[in-house]
Amino acid sequence: MKKNLTLNRGASPFKFAISFTISLFILISFSLTYANADDGKIHPWGYEGGTGPDHWGEIEKDHEKHLMCREGVNQSPVDISHVPGVMLDDLGCHYLKAPIRIMNNTHTIHLSYDPGSFANWGNEKFELIQFHFHRHSEHLVNGKPYPMEMHLVHKTPGHQYVVIGIFMKEGKHNPEIQKIWNRIPKEINKEFSYENELIDLANLLPQNHEYFHYNGSLTTPPCSENVSWFLLETPIEISEAQIKYFEKFIDHNARPVQKLNHRIIVKIK
Repeated sequence: MKKNLTLNRGASPFKFAISFTISLFILISFSLTYANADDGKIHPWGYEGGTGPDHWGEIEKDHEKHLMCREGVNQSPVDISHVPGVMLDDLGCHYLKAPIRIMNNTHTIHLSYDPGSFANWGNEKFELIQFHFHRHSEHLVNGKPYPMEMHLVHKTPGHQYVVIGIFMKEGKHNPEIQKIWNRIPKEINKEFSYENELIDLANLLPQNHEYFHYNGSLTTPPCSENVSWFLLETPIEISEAQIKYFEKFIDHNARPVQKLNHRIIVKIK
């Protein structure tokens, strides 16, 4: 770059102008690529330093895209430490087996899910669109994290979300998780599909389906406060080796817990 911008003795002004224009074009293109965070692949936010959770509310400030990260009062995750009530209700989940469609987007290991699986809540149908993983768990239970947390993300056409959180504790080897781990790509921001390798989410749910429930937000920018959270009380097991393997790709991607404010957490049986 420096060589191109230096006008050597005897070089024509025309050649210098072309060189400068090309260099400027490359610089502008790189800047625009970095800024376009809504394409699902290239993101300027992260979990450490100047792009970490403490600064999410400053990113895209001019367009107020991340306003809720800074000013929201119903943010997630939270610490599940006081559950004053019990609700007798049912979160109806209907999951089909689906091919592995997996991507490492540098923030998490993300799996897209084929249409047809859904959860029912409040007379609404929420389509399962994707699931992903966090290390450590984002939600705490009585101030303590689990080694990992899985999020099943469901959405309505009106952009309302139901997210089911599944805590993952260290224990025995998990064969269904291993199917996913075997396909984690080394190449980032590219989805890989395996039509003949099916995921059965029924094998990733604990037998006890009692939930902690509260209203909150997405745990990543734009931190929108349109999420009904359901956290399964009983964790599933994953081996120490499987946890360490995930860390080779994503070593830390948990947003710190947020203030509960006036919200109430209830237990659903």
